[in-house]
Amino acid sequence: SCLLNGVTLPTAEHLQNVTFSSNHAAVTMEHGLIPHFTAELARKLPKVEDLTLVGMGVKKLLIWRSLKHLSAYNNSIETVEFDDGPSGKLGSEYELTSLVLNGGLLKTVPPLGSRFNRLKLLSLDNNLLEQVKLDDFVGLTHLQSLSLASNRLIQVELGASPEHAGFALLKLMHLSLAGNQLLTLNMTGWELGSLASLDLSDNNLYLLAGGLDSLGALKELRYARNDWNCEWLSKVQLHLTSEAISVVDREPEGRCAESSMKELQGICCYEHAELDYSTDVFGTRWEQLAGLQRQYELLQYTHDLQTVKESEAIVDEDRMFRNRLDRTNQAQDGLEQSLKRLQSNVADEVERMERLSLGITRSMAELRRSLNDLYQLSIQPEPSLDAIRQQTAVGSVERMETQIDKLRRGIREYAGSTEMRENQLRRLSERLAEVNGMIMQFELENQLSQQHVADLEATVKMAYDLIDRNPSKPLGSRVAV
Repeated sequence: SCLLNGVTLPTAEHLQNVTFSSNHAAVTMEHGLIPHFTAELARKLPKVEDLTLVGMGVKKLLIWRSLKHLSAYNNSIETVEFDDGPSGKLGSEYELTSLVLNGGLLKTVPPLGSRFNRLKLLSLDNNLLEQVKLDDFVGLTHLQSLSLASNRLIQVELGASPEHAGFALLKLMHLSLAGNQLLTLNMTGWELGSLASLDLSDNNLYLLAGGLDSLGALKELRYARNDWNCEWLSKVQLHLTSEAISVVDREPEGRCAESSMKELQGICCYEHAELDYSTDVFGTRWEQLAGLQRQYELLQYTHDLQTVKESEAIVDEDRMFRNRLDRTNQAQDGLEQSLKRLQSNVADEVERMERLSLGITRSMAELRRSLNDLYQLSIQPEPSLDAIRQQTAVGSVERMETQIDKLRRGIREYAGSTEMRENQLRRLSERLAEVNGMIMQFELENQLSQQHVADLEATVKMAYDLIDRNPSKPLGSRVAV
């Protein structure tokens, strides 16, 4: 025997370039990576008759003709291929006597057929099988042990059509359907004359249509951890006792009491209303029930996936609107600061205009006083001395001209400054109106954004309620968004 640890052949190029020096008939490969175990790789192991693959990440596995024992554990096998290509003879027999494909991703039973009539042991435990047709195994005439444990089986039927009246594996000694999801099992027409061990434990079974009477060689039965009907179970236990069939398993301690079930000889059961259990109560509806269950699981998966996507989209949209709202608030704060600065500038300009107006008022008052003084001098009697009159007149005229020039300059400055201030005030008023309009627009957008955020929060809450909802409970009324 040869043990190869950590063999890694991830690509076709690696498969083409690899060589093996071992000439052993038994080879075990562990903890490596060979996604596709192809015919090219098989040709490089010409003397191998016993091959074991443990944790090798195999997805596609080839079975070639010279193999006698093939075991694959804890891989990812989805497809099984056969050496029926150009180099092989189509329909010729294979040497394989034991095939173990446990812990994979198989959804259907590989099409073995009569080419594998030397096969004695077949194990497909821990895969993804949901439905099995017993016709898949009819060609395995030498099969002694068949295990389909720990899959997802909800139905085991005879064949693809009602015309299949029976199922015969005359050399089969051990059959395991343990750890599946079977509700009932119709054993009518099963011809298993050599079956000595039957494992039906850990399902949801409540009866076996057809009973165990046809299994004349049965010596060992495992059937605990099911949901048996008490009336049916009591009849079966009488048969087990009369035929000396040993029951080798028991219920977990306390299961019957915890599940409100009755206990009969260590096996839990439910007391149901009286029904006729001589026939399959579901009849031809099994395939329809299986299809409905698969559709329900697919719809549930799609619903969960869509809910997650919608929740993520809502969260992203909520984050986007919150960022936009933050930017809007920042812009509004900037505009409000600009408005405050403009209002301060306007107040400063008003104060300056008031000071200028006060100065002009004072200048006008002084001019009036000067004019009044001149008028008073003009109406006074002429002085006796011409020199005094002339001197006084000249001085008054000069003062008056000076005051008039000063007044003219003040008026011109006032007029220019007033026009400039009016233009500046007009521009400030227009800017103020523009800023007020922008503030009103931002306030409106802010209100709309806050309303949208509130709507989004309600939608997010509803989405999380849907995610957290117990699928068994009906949906409540939808919330309009």
